[in-house]
Amino acid sequence: MPGAADLGARRRMRRRLCIAFSAAALLLFGSRVWSADATDPDWPCVQRKVPTISAGMIWAGPALDQALRSTWRADEAVARLVPRLAARRTELEEAETLIESFASGLKAATRGRRLALLFAGVLESINTERRQIMAGIERYTRKQRELAQAVRKTRDELSAVLKMANRSDADKARRRKLEETLSWQSRIHDEREQSLQFVCESPVLLEQRAFAIARAIMNHLE
Repeated sequence: MPGAADLGARRRMRRRLCIAFSAAALLLFGSRVWSADATDPDWPCVQRKVPTISAGMIWAGPALDQALRSTWRADEAVARLVPRLAARRTELEEAETLIESFASGLKAATRGRRLALLFAGVLESINTERRQIMAGIERYTRKQRELAQAVRKTRDELSAVLKMANRSDADKARRRKLEETLSWQSRIHDEREQSLQFVCESPVLLEQRAFAIARAIMNHLE
């Protein structure tokens, strides 16, 4: 029967093989995140990158000319309401109630223009938040790429140490340190990659919100 020393050596070898396999799998299968859009290596999401939600995609009300887009803040009531409608913490049911209350107090002669002003403000606010989130996703991607490169470097260093026929105490200490580093790097990369799907949903949710708000406002156009 194998002695305790042999069993311990086998367990250590299995541990090293598991770490090396996990790192290899990370580099092989984790790389799919970085090829979601061949034209933009910093965009990892399955969803197509659309930098800006255009009014034409979701709005069928009065045309949003540049003059109207640039003056919505001058309307005090609109400027107060826009942040509440654009904020994700405001439930859509509450947003619809706020829009209905605003629309009910409008004069017929200015109803279309002021509702268009309201939508212009909401769209601008949502687009601003969405661009910030997308820029954050791209920074996230670059950091993941850097971490994947660090994993590769640590794995190669560990592989070189394991190939040494005669290892000194210093080499053994280095091996243990590399194993710990590789395990930590791989775990952090895995956890961040698992979070990526949630992160990628945020721009889509904002697009859906913009569409829902546009529809709610258009319901009050005459």
